[in-house]
Amino acid sequence: MVSMALGLAWILIPLLGTPPLPAGYIPGPDPGPNPECPPDTRLVEGDHDNDMERLCLREKAERCWSYVPNMTVTQGEQKHVRVCMDQYEAPNQAGARPMVMRDFRQSGKWCEDRGKRLCTEEEFETACEGPNLEPYFYGWQVDASVCNTNKPWLAFDGHALDAGGDKAKKEVDRLWQGSVSGGYERCRTRDGIYDLLGNVEEWVVSRKGRRFPGALMGGFWAKPWVGCRGTNDAHQPGFAFYEVGWRCCADPTARK
Repeated sequence: MVSMALGLAWILIPLLGTPPLPAGYIPGPDPGPNPECPPDTRLVEGDHDNDMERLCLREKAERCWSYVPNMTVTQGEQKHVRVCMDQYEAPNQAGARPMVMRDFRQSGKWCEDRGKRLCTEEEFETACEGPNLEPYFYGWQVDASVCNTNKPWLAFDGHALDAGGDKAKKEVDRLWQGSVSGGYERCRTRDGIYDLLGNVEEWVVSRKGRRFPGALMGGFWAKPWVGCRGTNDAHQPGFAFYEVGWRCCADPTARK
């Protein structure tokens, strides 16, 4: 059912009989590689709306932790997204510790060296929200047991991190509360993408209108409230941090 109000399209997605968050979220089977994509990626496809609003049901500490199910307001440009996305955070290996402490340009270069690129903000949102436009890929309210999102925040030593070398590595190791890629089995989207929320924040290419070319998405191990549209656009391209990583994307190509 679609109605028009103040130029916005209200989209009511009928999921009658479905609770806001199924008890014990279990992802479907991994669809596996697509022949148009590199074998270590998964195909993500869907329509993306540039602007979106939802109605908050439960707020805590000025952050929303639960939304009205099946109701989304969309506005602005809509485009079709079709992209091959790495299944894991860099280095894109199951059981590996995600890489951190690289800035936007260094992360992009790492992807380019492997014939890929950084994912865009819109691609990340499409992979996370899915066809039902959910605020979290697992439903309409926070479930901190699904992904690595509920660790305590630890104060960091900025001087140690800026020092580089062994001193910075020691501080990163002290602060580290990430999991190996795929360590949270339920933290997997319908397309087979792991750790899109939590674990480490991910560099993406910003959408039009943002002040910096790169932004961070997905939150990290101490931000359980961050959802699919929780973009952090506060950092310049040279920013590198102990909980900031990335993953790569590529355009689908017919493969023989």
